[in-house]
Amino acid sequence: MVEDLEVDEWELYEALEKMQNVDIEIERRSAVTMPKVVERWTEVVTQFSLYNDYPAQMAFFVTLGQLLKDKLRVPVGRLSLDPRIHYCWIQTARSGKTTMFDFLSPVWNRTFTLVNEHPLKGENPRGPLNGVNEFNLQNPDAFTDQALLGTIKMGQPNPDWVRGEENLDIDGNPMPEEIDININGALFGSGIIAFDEFEHSGIFKETQHKQDTVMMFQKFMNRLDSDTHLIKKRLTEWGKDLVVDCQRSLWATTLPPQGLEKVILTKGVFQRMWLYVRDVPESLRSQMEEDYIDMIGEIVEDEDGSATYHEEFSEMLYSTYQWVQERLVAVDGDKRKVVYFTPDAQKRLKTVWKGMRKYMNSFDDNIYEALNTFLMNMINNICIAAALCAITERSETITAKHINQGRQLTDESFDSITTWFTD
Repeated sequence: MVEDLEVDEWELYEALEKMQNVDIEIERRSAVTMPKVVERWTEVVTQFSLYNDYPAQMAFFVTLGQLLKDKLRVPVGRLSLDPRIHYCWIQTARSGKTTMFDFLSPVWNRTFTLVNEHPLKGENPRGPLNGVNEFNLQNPDAFTDQALLGTIKMGQPNPDWVRGEENLDIDGNPMPEEIDININGALFGSGIIAFDEFEHSGIFKETQHKQDTVMMFQKFMNRLDSDTHLIKKRLTEWGKDLVVDCQRSLWATTLPPQGLEKVILTKGVFQRMWLYVRDVPESLRSQMEEDYIDMIGEIVEDEDGSATYHEEFSEMLYSTYQWVQERLVAVDGDKRKVVYFTPDAQKRLKTVWKGMRKYMNSFDDNIYEALNTFLMNMINNICIAAALCAITERSETITAKHINQGRQLTDESFDSITTWFTD
C-alpha cells in the first residue's frame, strides 16, 4: 500500500516552477473542496453576481463569523481570536460588487432577525437581543464622525421624570429632570457594517479627518476580548468622551484607487482586513456582459428569483448558530472549546506557514517586505476560516482538512495582493 507523504503544495510549486506553472496552480487549488453548504451558497450567489465565486464564498464566512462572535474563540495560548472577518473587496467597476450586496442584504436582515429573537425560544425564554448585542445591517452613505460614531445630546428632558414624591428610580433615588442621551452612529452594535463605495471612506486620502477615519477602522477590528476595540472620541464642546462599542464585521467594496500600493504599505489598516484585489480582465468583462445580455427578457420566478434563496440561506445560517449554541452549553460556556485543534491540524498549519515563507523568499526585498506585513494576519485568518469550516460541517474538531480549506481561502487573498504588487 502506498504511504501518504506530507508534501506542501508551495514547496512542490517552487520545485517545479519552471514546468507548467499554471497547471500546477490549478491542480493545487482544485484538490481542496469547501463544505457542501458553502458550495451551495456560492453556486446560488454567483447566479446574481456573475464570475465572483471567491467573494461569494467570503460573504458566507463574513456572515457566519459575525453571528458567532459571542459564541466562539480560536485559542492562541493565553489569548484568543474572535471569529469576525473584515472583508475588503477591491475590483474593477461594473463587475458585480453592488449586485452581490443587493442579494446579501435580505439574507443578512432575515438572519439577524432570527438570531435576535433566539432568546425568546427554549425552556426559559428571555427578551430579544438588544443594545450592543442586537444584530443589524448598517449601510451608511456618509463618513462623518457623527454618522459613524453618533453623538451625545446634553440636558434632554427625562421621559421617566414625574413631578412629586413618585419621582424615584429603582433604588429609591430621585430621578433627574434632564439627562444626557447617546445617539448611536452606524458603527455601534453588532451585525454588518457595509460600504458599497468604500472609496469615499477617506482611507485612501491624506487629510487629518481621514486619518481619524483610519483610526476608527483600526480600533473596531481589534479583538473583542479587550477594550482596545472601543472607539473613543472627545466631545470638546461638552467636555465628555463618546465611547462607541462596535462589534461589527466589515463588508467593503470599492474600485481600485490610484496609489493603492502606497496606501496598503503606509496605512496599516488593510493588514487587519481580509483584502482581495482584482483587476477584471477585458475578456472576462466581455463574457460578463454577454451572459447578462443573454438573460435580458427572461423571467425567473419572482421579481429577481432571489426570495426563496434568502429564506434558505438565513435558515441555514441560523441552524449553524443553534448548533454552536448547543456546543457552547456542552462545554460549560467556554468559547475556546466549541471546536478544538487536532495534532494533525497544528502540524499542517506549521507546514503551510513554512511554505508561505519559502514562497515569499522568491520575491525581491520590496515585495517581500510588503507581503510580510500581511503574514501574521494570514495565519490568523487560516485558523479562523478553518474553525468556521469545521463548524459548518458540524465537526467538533479542526482537522488538517479544515486547515487546507482555510488556507485555500487565504491563498486567494494572498495571491491577489502578490499579483497587484508585482504587475
